[in-house]
Amino acid sequence: MKNSFLLFLCACQCCMAMRAQVDSTQVRIDRNGEFITFVSPYYAVAWAKAFPMMSYLGVEAGARSTRYTDRSLLRPGKGGVLVSEGQGSFGMTEATATWKEGKISYLGIRFDNGDKRDCQIYPQGPHTFTLDVKAEGKLMKGELFRMHTAPDVSPVSVWSKQTDDQPSTQYDTPESFYTPHIVKASFQLPATLHFPDYGLVKIEASDEEVYLQEHFLPDYDNTGLSLGPFNRGGHTYRKSVHLGSVALSFHARKPIKETTIRFTVLEDNYPHLPGIDLSDSKFDGLRRCWQNAFTLNPETMTMGDNIMLNGIGHLALAFRGDLMPFTPSLNTSFTMNDALKNSIELAFQDGIDPETNRIRSFGYECTEITLIALYDYLLCTNDWAFVRQYLPEIKRMVEGVLDRDIDHDGIFEAPFHGNRLEEGRTSFNWWDDFAFGHKDAYLNLQAYRALGSIRKVFALIHEDTQMIDKALEMFRMAFHDTFYNPETGVYAGWVSQDGRMHDYMFTFITSMAINEGLVPQKRGEKMMRIMLAKMKEQGYDGVYGVPGPLLPVAKEDKGTWDEMTRWGRYENGGLCGQAAYHFLQALYEVGLREEGDDILFKMLATFEREYTHSGVFPGYVQSVDWRTKGGAPSGYNYLADNYYFLLAAITGHFGVKFPELTPPSHQF
Repeated sequence: MKNSFLLFLCACQCCMAMRAQVDSTQVRIDRNGEFITFVSPYYAVAWAKAFPMMSYLGVEAGARSTRYTDRSLLRPGKGGVLVSEGQGSFGMTEATATWKEGKISYLGIRFDNGDKRDCQIYPQGPHTFTLDVKAEGKLMKGELFRMHTAPDVSPVSVWSKQTDDQPSTQYDTPESFYTPHIVKASFQLPATLHFPDYGLVKIEASDEEVYLQEHFLPDYDNTGLSLGPFNRGGHTYRKSVHLGSVALSFHARKPIKETTIRFTVLEDNYPHLPGIDLSDSKFDGLRRCWQNAFTLNPETMTMGDNIMLNGIGHLALAFRGDLMPFTPSLNTSFTMNDALKNSIELAFQDGIDPETNRIRSFGYECTEITLIALYDYLLCTNDWAFVRQYLPEIKRMVEGVLDRDIDHDGIFEAPFHGNRLEEGRTSFNWWDDFAFGHKDAYLNLQAYRALGSIRKVFALIHEDTQMIDKALEMFRMAFHDTFYNPETGVYAGWVSQDGRMHDYMFTFITSMAINEGLVPQKRGEKMMRIMLAKMKEQGYDGVYGVPGPLLPVAKEDKGTWDEMTRWGRYENGGLCGQAAYHFLQALYEVGLREEGDDILFKMLATFEREYTHSGVFPGYVQSVDWRTKGGAPSGYNYLADNYYFLLAAITGHFGVKFPELTPPSHQF
C-alpha cells in the first residue's frame, strides 16, 4: 500500500508539471497507474482504483503554483472514505473504480453490516468537483463520508454556524491511560474550510439534512511524551493533536436515499479597496496569506493563535481586529466578525477580575487589547447594541486601565518589578520571554491606544471622557522623558522597579510610539534610521522580517532555556511578522518609503515562495512563525500573529487610513 501511494505521488507530480501546457479552464484527467486523478490550476484530487478512497487532495486557491497542490491536505492512509455505522470503505476491493462518461464510479459498495452504496465522483470545472452517494436498499443515516486532514500540514478552520447536533462519541475513548480532551463540534452546510497557505474550500450538500462534524483526534501514542524543560500540559496535548488528525465527517440527521457533496475552491480572500490594485505579482504573498491571520477554535468559536487556542488569543486579538476593517467578509453563516465578537464577549462575560477590573488572562495587556479589538469590531459592524449590552463591563475595564497609573506620573505600572526574569510569574505581555515589568513601554503603548479608541466610542454615546482625556494628556507629556534612552537614541522596553532602564533597541517600542503619533516626524525619522543601521550591522536583510530586539537580551532579563533564548532565535532576535508590522508602518509614517518598500516586498516574496504554516505544535524551535535571519524555524507554538505585517501594505505602502466610527443611529 505504501509503494502504491508513492507511485501515486510521482504520477500526480508528473501530471502537475504538465499543467502549464493545459488550458486553465479545463481539468486534466490522469488514469495511469493505480489512481484516477483530476488536476486543475486550483485543485488536485485522486481516488484509488482498487477501492473507494479519496487518497489525495491538494488545493491552490491562487492558481499560481503547483507547489501547493503537490502537497496533500489529507492524512496518508486515512484520506477520505465512505462510511456506514463507523465502518469505512478503505480496502473494499470488490468495489473497484470505473471511468465512464466523465465520472469515477464505484458501484455496489457493500459494508459488513449489509448496507450497499453507489458512489460517483466527477469534476465540474477548474474550481469544483463533486461526490454523489446513493443508497441501494436501506436508506442512509448517520455518518456518510469522512476526511482525515493532516494538521501537521495545515490545520483547518471551519467557517460556519454550529448546529445543535451532538457530535458523535466514537473518538471519545482514548487508547492510553492519558485522557486528552477531544475537541469536537457540528456545523451547518454550506461551510467554508480554510487551509492556511492553501486557501478556502466551500462545502455544500444537496440535502438539508446533511451537516458537518469536526473532531480533533490526538495521536494517543504521543500523548504522554516528554518535551523537555518546557513539558507543560498544554504543549504536550497540542503536540499529540499535531501528530494526530482533524476529522471532517458528513452526517445525515434523518434517513436519506442520496446526496451530493460539492467541493469548490474559492479565490483568495484579501482586501478589495477602491483605488488599490493588488493584482501585481509582488503582492502574491499578501493574497495567499491574508486569510491565514484568522484561525477558529470550534469549541468557543473564538479566534486565537491557532485552532487549538481560544481565550489565550486575547493576547493578540487586536492584531486580527486591525486587519478586519479591510477584510472582505466570508459568504458564510459565521464570519470573522462573529468570531471577533465571540472573543470579546468571552472576556466580558467570564474574564474580568472584580478586584482589579482587568481581564484574567495569560497576558497582562489583554485588558487593553480587548478594548482595541472592540473598537475594531465597531468599525467593521457598527454594532452599537453590543456596546449598550456590555457598557458596564467596558467602563470597568477602562477603570482597570486608568487605575494602573499608581504613582500618578502619567505612566501605567505593571504589577511586576521588571528587575529580572524570575520563575513563577503568572502573567506577561506578548513578549513573554523577557522581564517586561513595572513601567512597561509595550503595555503603556497599548493602554494609550486603547484609551484613545474608547474615548471616541464614549464621545459618540455621550459618556463622560474627562478621566480618559486627562490620562491621555499626562501620558503624552510623560512618555518621552520616561522611556527615551540617549545612549541608543531610541525608546527602552521598560524601566524596572529598581530604577534601571532595560533597553535592547526593541524595534516595536519605538515604532509603536511613532505610529501612535507620540513622536515628532523629524525625531521619528532619526530613530528609524538608527534602527535601520543597527539592523544592517547585525546582518538582518529583511527577507524574513524584522527582529524584536536589535541587541541581545541579557541573561537575567530573558528565559532560561538556551534552545529558545539564545541570540538570533525566537523572541531574542528571531523574526516574526508581528514586530515587522509596527516597524514597516513607522518607516512609512516618517517618510522612509523606499526603505519600507524594500523590507515589505522582500517579506511578501518570502511568504509566497515558502510555506508559512507549521501546524498546531511541531515542537520547540521547529515552527516557522519565528525564523532566524537565515530562515531556519525558531518558534514552537504556531502563531497567526505572523501575518500582521501584511497590514503595512494597506496602511503603509498605499497609505489607506482606518475608517472612522459611524455614530449610533438611535439615542444611546
